Amino acid sequence: MILVLDMTNKSVKFGIMLPQIPSSVDQLANIARINEEAAKVSEEAGFNSVWAGDHLVHTHVNIFPEVWTIFTAAALATKRILLGTCVTDIHRYHPAVLAQKLATLDQVSGGRFILGLGAGVAMNLEPFGIEWKKPVSKLAEAVKIMRRLWAGERFSYEGEFWKFKDAFLQVKPLHSKIPTYFAANSPRMLRLTGETADGWLPLFLSPELYKKRLNLINEAARKAGRTLDDIDAGLYAITSIADKAEDAYKQIDSLKSWISPELLKEAGYKVEFPKEFSSMSYVNWLPTNEWKEKITRYGKLVPREAVIEFSIAGTKQDCINKIEEFVKAGVKHFLLENAGPNPSKVREIYSKEIMPRFAE
Repeated sequence: MILVLDMTNKSVKFGIMLPQIPSSVDQLANIARINEEAAKVSEEAGFNSVWAGDHLVHTHVNIFPEVWTIFTAAALATKRILLGTCVTDIHRYHPAVLAQKLATLDQVSGGRFILGLGAGVAMNLEPFGIEWKKPVSKLAEAVKIMRRLWAGERFSYEGEFWKFKDAFLQVKPLHSKIPTYFAANSPRMLRLTGETADGWLPLFLSPELYKKRLNLINEAARKAGRTLDDIDAGLYAITSIADKAEDAYKQIDSLKSWISPELLKEAGYKVEFPKEFSSMSYVNWLPTNEWKEKITRYGKLVPREAVIEFSIAGTKQDCINKIEEFVKAGVKHFLLENAGPNPSKVREIYSKEIMPRFAE
């Protein structure tokens, strides 16, 4: 089956992260099967998309498996649901190698793949000596190259970061290109999203901050001869639902450290942090014991009200109200990290009671 991605669909879409991370190395043999089943269950529940992160390592887990194997299993186990990275970066891949991986997965999945792409995070790069210079310029050049390869061009090229001589791919995606979503938060990345991206995948924003950033994307899109109709405005959000709001909030307390001091200040929280926490953005985290301890100490200083504001958590009605706020701010596609005290129950509530409310 060949699936055509409809970027003009006005319904609100809901995606969910796959449980790709095993708790021990003994579970690695089962991880493809676990994610295959999770993708099938998500499709049957009516979700529009499933997503997985692309890391070499992560600060908060002991094991992070290679993502492309997981996507192959998920693609073969499903027929309709979209599959996307949330997110990868270009520093670890030559653009031709990444373009080939994605074109292959797109063929395997019947044209259902989305590339979530970011400027990179320290934990995947610095420990391995991977160069991390001019990340936004590098991302922009890589996307231009990959789109030419996906279009079936044979070309020579000399850019700032890569050189090609009579280059082409023997495998192409089912359509003219693979939809590419940017994990953008900085002004320059937001402008680039408006100018060239097919979608936007920010992490941890309040409705007010989301709308503020989407306005920057809209302005850049307009100058480039595009509109927001050309961009699938997504949001990566933690969700937790329980009969008692307090039970849901307890599940997201540990995520307070994901909100940087800069975001807190921008959102109006007047919290004075020690100088050591001046660079606590997620992109700077490293997978060391020192950083783990630092992240924990920082999180204890972040107000609980902030993580509630930046998440979709509480009772079912609380979550419906928050989703409505985000939709009014411009969100078209929610990418949910299910942190509920009963994940199966949370998925069922979204399937039967929340997602139908936001269908066109």
